[in-house]
Amino acid sequence: MERFKVNRVEFMIMSRTLTLIAILLSILVSIVLLGGLVWTNTLFVQNHPLEKDFLVPWLGARTLLQYGDNPYGDAATQRAQIVYYGRLAVEGEDPLLLSVAFPLELFYFPFALIPNYPLARGFWMTLIEIALVALGLTSLRLTGWRPVSSLLPVLLLFSVFWVYGFTAILKGGAVVFIALAVVGSLLAIQTHQDELAGALLVIPLFKMGITTGFMVFILWWMFYHRRWRILAGILMALIVLLGLTFLFLPNWFFPFVRGVIAHFIYQPGLTPGQMLGTWWPSVGPRLGWMLTGIGLVALLLEWRATRGDDPRQFILTACLTLAITPLLGIPYSAQDVLLLFIPLIMFLTILGERWHRLKGWGISGITLIILFFLSWLQPAIKYLGGNTKSWEGLVPMIFPILLTIGLYWMRWWAIHTPRTWSDSLS
Repeated sequence: MERFKVNRVEFMIMSRTLTLIAILLSILVSIVLLGGLVWTNTLFVQNHPLEKDFLVPWLGARTLLQYGDNPYGDAATQRAQIVYYGRLAVEGEDPLLLSVAFPLELFYFPFALIPNYPLARGFWMTLIEIALVALGLTSLRLTGWRPVSSLLPVLLLFSVFWVYGFTAILKGGAVVFIALAVVGSLLAIQTHQDELAGALLVIPLFKMGITTGFMVFILWWMFYHRRWRILAGILMALIVLLGLTFLFLPNWFFPFVRGVIAHFIYQPGLTPGQMLGTWWPSVGPRLGWMLTGIGLVALLLEWRATRGDDPRQFILTACLTLAITPLLGIPYSAQDVLLLFIPLIMFLTILGERWHRLKGWGISGITLIILFFLSWLQPAIKYLGGNTKSWEGLVPMIFPILLTIGLYWMRWWAIHTPRTWSDSLS
């Protein structure tokens, strides 16, 4: 009996030792992989031209930390121009005024501590890549889709390497973090963590544009259902962030507004009227307004349907709102289409439920692969020397239209299952 006890103790000690070794090895492998990603991204930055989306806020943060100058002021702006253009900007060129709200500018401060731009952007690109994978995982959890084990890595690779994910990495924009905050807030609302949802909603609140429709819907739904803890989370996060910003830089707001105005002048963004106008100059803008009107009516009807307590109706309506927003006439950039990854996963989830008899990857996996190649069609044609100029304005609008149609097509099935008598029998 004593020998059995000794063997049991030895076994427990050995088991704990092996567990500790496995944890240490996992940490070591993770550090090596992250270091390899940072090194690869830094090499890429060293061999490619500068971009604006990371450079301007990074330089603004460094200007404040190094010299104590306002990152929205003339000194920071001229510094960005000299780094980007090699000289001061001339008339007609983007003056590179900082257009990031200072509460979001705080997130660039850790990277501003790195004096070497390629290394700083290498770390930033690595963070974006991690965020894209996290976006894929949290979107799956939000919609409840459990793809087969062989499809899961393909889906995560899709989140990184489809054209809008890859563009986010190359351009260095912060849209992926906006998307992560959006899906995180929906997941928090779904699990009744309302204060956390409110805190996350502050991030898209400071970056309105393609998230405008989503924010209006969430605020309306919150007031209608009296989910006041969401409002409490928003107010608490706002007080903390604004307190920090006014402590560091009390006079940031009006210079920030000037930067936003300059940004819209030199980078006006995409709208349905402007994109359709590239094909049909006379009737295109009118068609754009018509599309905006149809989208607004559709949204109001969908929002009205969420007055009940069906949680899936709420998530589906939030996804429909994100998909329709690019058609509402609110200017957005092509990078912002990355936010539509969330409703795309919702569509694929319902698609897989509707045709669940198909084994393996099913129709959802096949659709994912087709979408991947279609997303890269225009860049591939352009790379091969083809003329895609006439399509450049329409491509970012085609995807929201197809996704909206797809979600409406699957809407009934998502809320009222089973749909057909054959499904009932099965």
